[in-house]
Amino acid sequence: MRRSPEEARGQAMADAFGYLAQLLCENTDKLADDIVTEIVEKVPTYSAVARASLRRSLRQHIETAARSLIVGKVPERVQDVSVAAERARSGIPIEHVLLAIRLSFQALREFVIGAATERGIEPGIQLEGVRILWEVNDLVSREYAVAHRDEDLDMARTAETRRVEFVRSLLRDGVNTPDMALHAASFGLVATARYRAFRARPAKGESAGQLLHQILSWGNAHRLAPFGAVVEGDAVGILTGEDLPVAGPTAGIGPTAELNQIHESYRAAGQVIEVGLEFGRTGPQTLESLSLHVAVASEHSVGDHLVERILAPLLAQGEFGKELVSSLDAFLAAGMNTAAAARELVIHPNTLRYRVNQVKHLSGLNLESAQEISEVWWALRRHEWKTRTRRTLESDGGG
Repeated sequence: MRRSPEEARGQAMADAFGYLAQLLCENTDKLADDIVTEIVEKVPTYSAVARASLRRSLRQHIETAARSLIVGKVPERVQDVSVAAERARSGIPIEHVLLAIRLSFQALREFVIGAATERGIEPGIQLEGVRILWEVNDLVSREYAVAHRDEDLDMARTAETRRVEFVRSLLRDGVNTPDMALHAASFGLVATARYRAFRARPAKGESAGQLLHQILSWGNAHRLAPFGAVVEGDAVGILTGEDLPVAGPTAGIGPTAELNQIHESYRAAGQVIEVGLEFGRTGPQTLESLSLHVAVASEHSVGDHLVERILAPLLAQGEFGKELVSSLDAFLAAGMNTAAAARELVIHPNTLRYRVNQVKHLSGLNLESAQEISEVWWALRRHEWKTRTRRTLESDGGG
């Protein structure tokens, strides 16, 4: 029975592809060696890859190419993409992996075209074979790219988890074991150097990751060698530097300490950020910048007593009493300079004098001794703290 032209061509193509596939398999070792040499020459990052690993991946490519020619079509999946993950773990960028694949299949196509021409296989069948090899090239590239990306993501997640756990342990306990010292060194931290711990809380609508990125960028810009992570919803970590820039992200920053005592600095940083936020402070905050504000926020009995003794008689006057308190605050802030305080309050100096006299009359103050002025300042700051924390509770639904 005579074959149709289509059947005859199909058989000729199958015979040709079977022959070419057999040649590929018979020359696998030589092809692999030649392609390895070319890849290492043209993709420098591959010079660090073990030749055995490269040959293994090339044998897989040749096997996939040969099998595709035999069946006349490309498989749906690549059976083994573990090499792509291996390359990712070796730090080879995906662009270099794809270039190596392209060089590999270019060599395989050239080999097939040369063998087909020598065999006298007609150009149309050669073209179909080259098309199949191009599709295999595309398939391997896609599958390797996905495997490489997934391994990159896994490594990034693992590295971030490791960083978070290290930062949490460091700020909780300091470097107190040989293992912690090794971990610190692996992150480039020096046990005998002095660092400051920081802690920052994201504002509404801001993620802790965004805040950490701001702090790290700010720290790098000022050569503070910042190192940190997001831990329990806060941006935390350490940085160097005795003199900190005044402007920057809002964060509590503890005093300098070696890594074995950095947990003490972190405790101070936590206290500083709490107090700073309670007083509406922005930018980097330290114990030095907040000064007695820290004591005002923590010494409840003393502060409340001073508010009751000094400010309660004023606040009892209602709205006028609030004006008296704000005028007293501005008066002290201006170093008791009436003209300067009046300008700040945008009132006439005589108006301020009248208010100050009313303050003295209602409270019994004379504002002459250093002790009395200190007590007034403390009472004002305690009143400010209580007002701000009450507003915060109410805005959070707790009032």
